[in-house]
Amino acid sequence: MLSAQDIHVAYADETVLDEVSLALEPGRCLALAGANGSGKSTLLRVCVGRQQPDRGEVRLAGAAPREADPAFRRDVGLLLDGAECFPDLTVAEHVRMVATAHGLGSGAAAATDRVLAELGLDHRADAFPDALSAGQRQMLLLASVLVRPARLIVVDEPEQRLDTVARRRLAAALRAAKPAGTAVLLASHDRATVEEAADRVLLLDRGRAAALGTPAEVTGVAEVSPWR
Repeated sequence: MLSAQDIHVAYADETVLDEVSLALEPGRCLALAGANGSGKSTLLRVCVGRQQPDRGEVRLAGAAPREADPAFRRDVGLLLDGAECFPDLTVAEHVRMVATAHGLGSGAAAATDRVLAELGLDHRADAFPDALSAGQRQMLLLASVLVRPARLIVVDEPEQRLDTVARRRLAAALRAAKPAGTAVLLASHDRATVEEAADRVLLLDRGRAAALGTPAEVTGVAEVSPWR
């Protein structure tokens, strides 16, 4: 589904990513872990075509990722920095609009009800974004990604502003996306979310790949190479 080979990114004399590679198959979740500044968000942006590497190659279903391409927008659900809500739509209207725009038609309402219930946001379905807490707004953005069909979901630190219960709901929702064949690429600081949702973890340390393995395998390495 997604591959990145020997990705190198530098700003002036500072190397942000140093020959990092990854591969992600359908129905699997790969988590990027590491301390702040380790290169996680940069690697996500490169993988979805928002940033071009100095060297290396990314392929999404065999082609270079282009966010402006209708096929990319059909296949990839994104939650990266700068995502915003529509202020004049209620929670349910916002999510239902996304579902409708991605072809769910008469099933959009049922899909909206389902994802809001999964994320514990159903009791706020009639609220407007400015009436939501920071955590509830984050859940609304997540709901808008999860309600639509996608071959790949890419989320950057989705656990931000979420309490422990909400983080468990998040992990469960990401797990639930995989059996249908959806691949998930996740950057996270939260070990519990990674351990519950991810099949493999790529640990980054100062722009380099420090470890790749199951969450249990990488946790031991992370005691030496910082997780956060």
